[in-house]
Amino acid sequence: MADFVVLSTADWDHPLWTNKQHVATALADLGHRVLYVDSLGVRGPRVDRSDSGRIFRRLRRGLRCPRQVRPGVWVVSPLVLPGQVRGLAGLLNRWSLNFSLFVADLVLDLRRPLLWTFNPQTRAYLRLSRFQAVIYLCVDRIQAQPGMPVEVLEAAERNLCAAANALFTTSPQLHAALGPLNAGSHRFGNVADANHFCQALAGDLSRPSDWPQSTGPVLIFIGAIDAYKLDLRMLELLMERTPQWTYLFIGPVGETDPSTDVSGWRRLANVHLLGTRDYSTLPAYLAHADVALLPLQLNDYTRHMYPMKFFEYLAAGCPVVATAIPALADQADVAMLCPPDAPAFEAAIHRALAQQGPALGQRLERSRLNTYFTRTRAMLDCLDHHGLMPDEPLAPQAPSYHAVRSQWSRSRLSAQLLLAGLTLLDRCGQQALSERVLKGWLNKNPTNITLLSDLASRRLAVADNVEGCRLIERIWQQDGVAEILHQLLFRRSARPGSRIDQLALFDVLASSTALPLHYSGYCRVVRTYRAIDAKDGEALRRGVAGLEMILAVLEGDPDTYRCLKPNRENRAKLLISAQLTRLRALMALKDTPALEQASCELLASARRYDPFAIDLTTATRMTRNIMRSLTIAAVMAWHAEDADRFDAVVVEMERLRQACHADRFDLIANETHEDHRGFAEAVVTMLQQCRWSPEQPQARPDLERLVDPVLLVYFPDLRRQRAEKARRFLQSLKPL
Repeated sequence: MADFVVLSTADWDHPLWTNKQHVATALADLGHRVLYVDSLGVRGPRVDRSDSGRIFRRLRRGLRCPRQVRPGVWVVSPLVLPGQVRGLAGLLNRWSLNFSLFVADLVLDLRRPLLWTFNPQTRAYLRLSRFQAVIYLCVDRIQAQPGMPVEVLEAAERNLCAAANALFTTSPQLHAALGPLNAGSHRFGNVADANHFCQALAGDLSRPSDWPQSTGPVLIFIGAIDAYKLDLRMLELLMERTPQWTYLFIGPVGETDPSTDVSGWRRLANVHLLGTRDYSTLPAYLAHADVALLPLQLNDYTRHMYPMKFFEYLAAGCPVVATAIPALADQADVAMLCPPDAPAFEAAIHRALAQQGPALGQRLERSRLNTYFTRTRAMLDCLDHHGLMPDEPLAPQAPSYHAVRSQWSRSRLSAQLLLAGLTLLDRCGQQALSERVLKGWLNKNPTNITLLSDLASRRLAVADNVEGCRLIERIWQQDGVAEILHQLLFRRSARPGSRIDQLALFDVLASSTALPLHYSGYCRVVRTYRAIDAKDGEALRRGVAGLEMILAVLEGDPDTYRCLKPNRENRAKLLISAQLTRLRALMALKDTPALEQASCELLASARRYDPFAIDLTTATRMTRNIMRSLTIAAVMAWHAEDADRFDAVVVEMERLRQACHADRFDLIANETHEDHRGFAEAVVTMLQQCRWSPEQPQARPDLERLVDPVLLVYFPDLRRQRAEKARRFLQSLKPL
């Protein structure tokens, strides 16, 4: 079970349910908890009845705690000024939303929540790093609706697509426009609540009381009646041409587009505008209709949309006549698609009434394949393959949404007060007494993370690595984070003792079976580098063996190369780090045959690696390591006098060099302390100049031409005063 915050662009209580409410419901039905955030507005308010009503309802609900609307779903309605993301108004909106989420966190105890957003301006309101993962589900081109700040929304949406962990789209056009911006982009199409609408097939639903008196066929449309979406002029011509048919419209008129004018329809006796009807009653209307209509325009908005009501109509068993918009192109076998002109629609409706269209069984089968439950489950499976779902079960003390809750918790404050007293004992030379007191408190509070971390640090400081590791394992099992281990791995100043002591420490940590792969894997990486520093051959060979086990696990997992977890939790980054570490260890061992084999395996792995398929920050930060690894592979191809393999390595390096210059990496590349692009340029340029033709073996470069590339394997930049180190490695290579 996971916690989801659904940032919607529609209020929960809106009578016309859309993807937002249905996705929240499907997530809850799949066993997750959902906090649904009512619309924050993406445009400024209009002075009309619909917006005035929304404002009044929001004022009434805005100060309430989260209200449970169904099992597993809670709703909050932050008080915001609609459409305001800048200046003082934007600041107030951010404060109001975050205050609402803070209250919800207190009430619901949100743990490692995922953000599922429909709002393209999400980054203007929330700090995305607070969430386990961020999913943007784009269901339409919202900026193409009337009154929208187009340029602001365009920029915000592209920014969100680049920053989100995963992007789901519903139409081919949306996916073509936005998909390239995100490594985790997938198209799922639109769906419907098939179980709800299939009630129309039961045969026991009575005709609604407001059903028009008619003797001929009844054609129905359910949804918002807006001029930017429906072809109102075409509809009017169609209705004039066919007075023998009754047209029934259910939904609000002009709610999104105030320019909507249907006054000309009211003169037609065969047209009935019923207004909005409760969602629960819609199957009854469809049960008594003869044909369901989707009379859309062809414009920028509809070319990017995938109408949810299409599958609702199918689930109700109605024959469907719809405008042939791009998203429906692959549904022509279950509906009658035609251009948006009156004669074409009239001819298609005639065929539908004569039962000359797709069979009922075929329509129902298609609707059963396109439900919110099945689509949402497929989306969650996709997130799981990318490594974005939290581990289950969650650690008992998994991080809450607001860090302040844990920072100011009673257990943490009492532990800090105790540790302050113990520090005084330590300074007085009473370390043994201090530790006895600490253990006594832990006996009473065995899951206190602050106390466990302090005791682990004390044990590691006196080289009691086995007990220190056991305590770190307890912290991980309770907290799901183990900050103390993170510091040991990635902050050299946090490591106790000498390099020899650290080698012993990481030997123990690397052998842990309780720690997750991203911790135990980096423990093996660090202990191998400590073995290199210690020049301990036996420890190096054990390190190589351990790294090869890690590599076998990672290479055997098809999800490694599409992992979207950030930085140090990313499996692809661990793979490259382990490969480079193994190569460096074999260089230190001067084991030429093993280095040759490892280089060939590295080349095969590099060919599988696509920087556009993983988290973009991670892809940028691992550029140096994969370039260093491939440099070693190039050196080994040179040593084997294999010009073709040398070329293959340089081709892969050139591919990755070009990739790191892609626009999508611009922002990250400019934020990192290291110049990854410059490093890639330098090493690729050097190796390109060393290429030779297989037909001219005498043109193979001499050893000195490889010294500078090897220096970049050892050091972050060219340090020619250390050239002898690179030269000694090249001279140590033995004949194969």
